[in-house]
Amino acid sequence: MKRLNILLATEVIHPGGAETFVLRLSNALRQKGHKVHIFIFYEEQFNEKLYKLFAPDVPLTIAAIPFPWLLGKIDAGLFRMNIDVSLRNFFIKRSLAKIIRREKVKVIHSNLLKSDKLCLEVARQFGKPVITTIHGDYLQFYNKTQNKLPIPLLQYKTKALKNIKELDEIVCISDKQLAFFHEKFEPIVHNKLAKIYNGYDGSPSTDAGSLKKLLNIPEGDFVFGMVSRGIPEKGWEVAIQAFLKLNKPNTHLVLVGESDHLRALSNSYSQYANIHFTGHSDKPLDWIQIMDAGLLPTTYPSESLPTVIIEYLCCGVPCIASDAGEIVNMIEKDGNVAGLVVPIVNNAVSVDGIATAMNSYLTDSVLYKQHKNNAKLCYEQFDMDKCIKAYYDIYYDVILDKIELQTANT
Repeated sequence: MKRLNILLATEVIHPGGAETFVLRLSNALRQKGHKVHIFIFYEEQFNEKLYKLFAPDVPLTIAAIPFPWLLGKIDAGLFRMNIDVSLRNFFIKRSLAKIIRREKVKVIHSNLLKSDKLCLEVARQFGKPVITTIHGDYLQFYNKTQNKLPIPLLQYKTKALKNIKELDEIVCISDKQLAFFHEKFEPIVHNKLAKIYNGYDGSPSTDAGSLKKLLNIPEGDFVFGMVSRGIPEKGWEVAIQAFLKLNKPNTHLVLVGESDHLRALSNSYSQYANIHFTGHSDKPLDWIQIMDAGLLPTTYPSESLPTVIIEYLCCGVPCIASDAGEIVNMIEKDGNVAGLVVPIVNNAVSVDGIATAMNSYLTDSVLYKQHKNNAKLCYEQFDMDKCIKAYYDIYYDVILDKIELQTANT
């Protein structure tokens, strides 16, 4: 495997699927011997703790934006006036160009639409290939503009179309994404679409028994749990209501996350001793290992390949989830199923449906053991080595294609 110089770019580093993907992938590429550099746009949205947790040895550069607070305010004002100009973008592109020159970057791996746009504009100056991984924003922005809902971007259709024309490869992480690009952007996407599942590797860092003791959960009690971002669309209240409807003794619900929404829910349900709000955790596997079943009744519009489903499977925990994004395929491999799915109907997940699924695991031990045994098998789909090999092949191919094109034009 030839050593490559790779730049991974994204707008921010904070808790989220796209951002942790960038960190995990960059770290795994570095461990395989590649020269990797991370570039992010906004210092005020840089979670250093997250970076040090997942990719501490990967060099990272934040765009040098002078007076970022002031320029951010000006950009926001221009946006509100429907003026498609960004002062910060000028400095972001200047910083990106410096990194490409200094690090002798051979391929740029961008993430999310606005990052794609700026990376393509700079890469053009150097003749460097740009690939992107789709995390959901192209689809979400499209659906919102179709429904005349606001998005944090002007001229979505023009920018998305230009990106898709110029990108050398578009990596999707779900069948839903593949279908979207084929339906909306053929023949532009012909021969430039691939599907690669995010790679994952990890293990709990603390003893499960100590966490159960911390929450006063007796050994032998059945623990349902949920880990996710603290936004309502992830289905936190549906999970709580389903658990209360279940109303079974010797059961617990552990909720791992932090936000104003979750704090409000914690206050509303504080009278229930078997509902445990843990707050945010940088090490979700520690909590997931104490769970007997993981929940994710999400209706989040950009849901693609939820990392928490991978984390449940990593810990051998079967899932009860909605059919958002790629979830149905994530919890099945070669006919071996590791979870129960409740459909989204009219943008909602049935509390009764989730409660019924939870009850199935409590009352049908054969079903539960089968799904639990299949969890590790389904987790094999997210093997990091497979992910790295798939991306390496794309990086190598687009670099060769770019060289051949430049040679033909000289």
